[in-house]
Amino acid sequence: MNTREFWLLRHARAELHSQDGRDRSRQLHAAGRRACASLNHWLKSCGMALPEQVLVSPAVRTRETADLALAGLDLNIQVDQRLWLASADDLLAIAASSLQSCQRLMLIGHNPGLEDLVHHLGGRLPVTGLKPATLVVLSLALPLTAGQARTLQLLEASEST
Repeated sequence: MNTREFWLLRHARAELHSQDGRDRSRQLHAAGRRACASLNHWLKSCGMALPEQVLVSPAVRTRETADLALAGLDLNIQVDQRLWLASADDLLAIAASSLQSCQRLMLIGHNPGLEDLVHHLGGRLPVTGLKPATLVVLSLALPLTAGQARTLQLLEASEST
Protein backbone atom coordinates (compact mmCIF):
# COMPACT_ATOMS: atom_id res chain seq x y z
CA MET A 1 0.00 0.00 0.00
CA ASN A 2 1.28 3.45 -0.95
CA THR A 3 0.47 5.30 2.31
CA ARG A 4 1.04 9.03 2.75
CA GLU A 5 0.49 11.60 5.49
CA PHE A 6 -1.46 14.72 4.66
CA TRP A 7 -1.21 17.57 7.17
CA LEU A 8 -3.83 20.33 6.91
CA LEU A 9 -3.48 23.48 9.00
CA ARG A 10 -5.97 26.31 8.98
CA HIS A 11 -4.28 29.66 9.53
CA ALA A 12 -4.40 31.06 13.05
CA ARG A 13 -6.89 33.74 14.10
CA ALA A 14 -6.49 36.92 12.07
CA GLU A 15 -7.46 40.55 12.55
CA LEU A 16 -10.92 41.36 11.16
CA HIS A 17 -9.57 44.05 8.82
CA SER A 18 -6.28 45.05 7.21
CA GLN A 19 -4.86 48.55 6.82
CA ASP A 20 -5.33 48.45 3.05
CA GLY A 21 -8.81 46.90 3.29
CA ARG A 22 -7.82 43.74 1.39
CA ASP A 23 -8.77 40.36 2.87
CA ARG A 24 -5.50 38.90 1.63
CA SER A 25 -3.54 41.45 3.73
CA ARG A 26 -5.06 40.63 7.12
CA GLN A 27 -2.42 39.92 9.76
CA LEU A 28 -2.58 37.54 12.70
CA HIS A 29 -4.37 38.68 15.84
CA ALA A 30 -2.39 38.44 19.11
CA ALA A 31 -4.43 35.33 19.98
CA GLY A 32 -3.42 33.83 16.64
CA ARG A 33 0.25 34.44 17.39
CA ARG A 34 -0.17 32.69 20.74
CA ALA A 35 -1.81 29.72 19.00
CA CYS A 36 1.14 29.53 16.59
CA ALA A 37 3.55 29.41 19.54
CA SER A 38 1.48 26.54 20.98
CA LEU A 39 1.57 24.73 17.62
CA ASN A 40 5.32 25.26 17.36
CA HIS A 41 5.87 23.75 20.80
CA TRP A 42 3.72 20.75 19.90
CA LEU A 43 5.45 20.21 16.55
CA LYS A 44 8.88 20.29 18.20
CA SER A 45 7.87 17.72 20.81
CA CYS A 46 5.30 15.48 19.06
CA GLY A 47 7.74 12.77 17.98
CA MET A 48 6.12 12.46 14.55
CA ALA A 49 8.09 12.68 11.32
CA LEU A 50 7.36 16.18 10.04
CA PRO A 51 6.25 17.06 6.51
CA GLU A 52 8.85 17.05 3.76
CA GLN A 53 6.99 19.76 1.90
CA VAL A 54 4.83 22.63 3.17
CA LEU A 55 2.66 24.63 0.78
CA VAL A 56 1.30 27.93 2.08
CA SER A 57 -1.38 30.26 0.75
CA PRO A 58 0.02 33.69 -0.21
CA ALA A 59 -2.27 35.52 2.25
CA VAL A 60 -0.41 37.40 4.99
CA ARG A 61 -2.17 35.45 7.76
CA THR A 62 -1.16 32.06 6.33
CA ARG A 63 2.45 33.13 5.77
CA GLU A 64 2.61 34.46 9.35
CA THR A 65 1.10 31.20 10.60
CA ALA A 66 3.81 29.26 8.76
CA ASP A 67 6.61 31.54 9.97
CA LEU A 68 5.57 31.28 13.63
CA ALA A 69 4.21 27.72 13.87
CA LEU A 70 7.08 26.19 11.88
CA ALA A 71 9.91 28.33 13.29
CA GLY A 72 13.12 26.40 13.90
CA LEU A 73 11.92 23.22 12.18
CA ASP A 74 14.00 23.43 8.97
CA LEU A 75 11.13 22.50 6.66
CA ASN A 76 10.79 23.02 2.91
CA ILE A 77 8.18 25.82 2.86
CA GLN A 78 6.83 27.27 -0.38
CA VAL A 79 4.18 29.90 -0.99
CA ASP A 80 1.71 28.54 -3.54
CA GLN A 81 -0.64 31.02 -5.22
CA ARG A 82 -3.13 28.23 -5.97
CA LEU A 83 -3.99 27.89 -2.26
CA TRP A 84 -5.57 31.36 -1.97
CA LEU A 85 -9.24 30.58 -1.24
CA ALA A 86 -8.95 27.23 -3.02
CA SER A 87 -11.94 24.89 -3.09
CA ALA A 88 -11.75 21.34 -1.77
CA ASP A 89 -11.45 20.09 -5.36
CA ASP A 90 -8.56 22.48 -6.04
CA LEU A 91 -6.81 21.39 -2.84
CA LEU A 92 -7.35 17.72 -3.68
CA ALA A 93 -5.69 18.20 -7.07
CA ILE A 94 -2.74 20.05 -5.50
CA ALA A 95 -2.33 17.35 -2.84
CA ALA A 96 -2.62 14.47 -5.32
CA SER A 97 0.13 15.98 -7.44
CA SER A 98 2.43 16.90 -4.53
CA LEU A 99 2.04 13.56 -2.73
CA GLN A 100 3.48 11.80 -5.78
CA SER A 101 6.92 13.11 -4.80
CA CYS A 102 6.80 13.15 -0.98
CA GLN A 103 5.55 10.98 1.88
CA ARG A 104 4.30 13.83 4.09
CA LEU A 105 2.72 17.05 2.81
CA MET A 106 1.35 20.02 4.77
CA LEU A 107 -1.05 22.62 3.38
CA ILE A 108 -1.60 25.87 5.30
CA GLY A 109 -4.72 27.54 4.01
CA HIS A 110 -8.29 28.64 4.49
CA ASN A 111 -11.84 27.51 5.11
CA PRO A 112 -14.15 26.43 3.68
CA GLY A 113 -11.75 24.56 1.36
CA LEU A 114 -9.69 22.83 4.05
CA GLU A 115 -12.68 21.73 6.11
CA ASP A 116 -14.54 20.53 3.02
CA LEU A 117 -11.49 18.53 1.96
CA VAL A 118 -11.16 16.82 5.35
CA HIS A 119 -14.84 15.84 5.15
CA HIS A 120 -14.42 14.58 1.57
CA LEU A 121 -11.42 12.43 2.48
CA GLY A 122 -13.19 11.01 5.53
CA GLY A 123 -11.12 12.54 8.30
CA ARG A 124 -12.74 13.46 11.58
CA LEU A 125 -13.15 17.01 12.84
CA PRO A 126 -14.41 18.48 16.08
CA VAL A 127 -18.10 19.35 16.22
CA THR A 128 -17.05 23.01 15.97
CA GLY A 129 -15.39 22.39 12.60
CA LEU A 130 -11.91 23.43 11.55
CA LYS A 131 -11.35 26.47 13.76
CA PRO A 132 -8.35 28.75 13.26
CA ALA A 133 -5.00 27.13 14.16
CA THR A 134 -6.42 23.60 13.98
CA LEU A 135 -4.14 20.91 12.58
CA VAL A 136 -5.44 17.66 11.12
CA VAL A 137 -3.01 14.88 10.16
CA LEU A 138 -4.48 12.23 7.88
CA SER A 139 -3.12 8.90 6.74
CA LEU A 140 -4.25 7.96 3.25
CA ALA A 141 -3.29 5.99 0.18
CA LEU A 142 -2.68 7.03 -3.38
CA PRO A 143 -4.67 7.63 -5.44
CA LEU A 144 -6.64 9.96 -3.17
CA THR A 145 -10.27 8.90 -2.98
CA ALA A 146 -13.28 10.00 -0.96
CA GLY A 147 -13.78 8.49 2.47
CA GLN A 148 -10.46 6.67 2.77
CA ALA A 149 -8.52 8.84 5.24
CA ARG A 150 -7.71 7.83 8.79
CA THR A 151 -7.13 10.68 11.26
CA LEU A 152 -3.76 10.33 12.98
CA GLN A 153 -3.81 13.61 14.87
CA LEU A 154 -6.24 16.42 15.58
CA LEU A 155 -4.93 19.45 17.42
CA GLU A 156 -6.77 22.67 18.22
CA ALA A 157 -3.98 25.02 19.27
CA SER A 158 -4.52 27.07 22.41
CA GLU A 159 -4.79 30.84 22.04
CA SER A 160 -4.12 31.41 25.74
CA THR A 161 -0.72 32.21 27.20
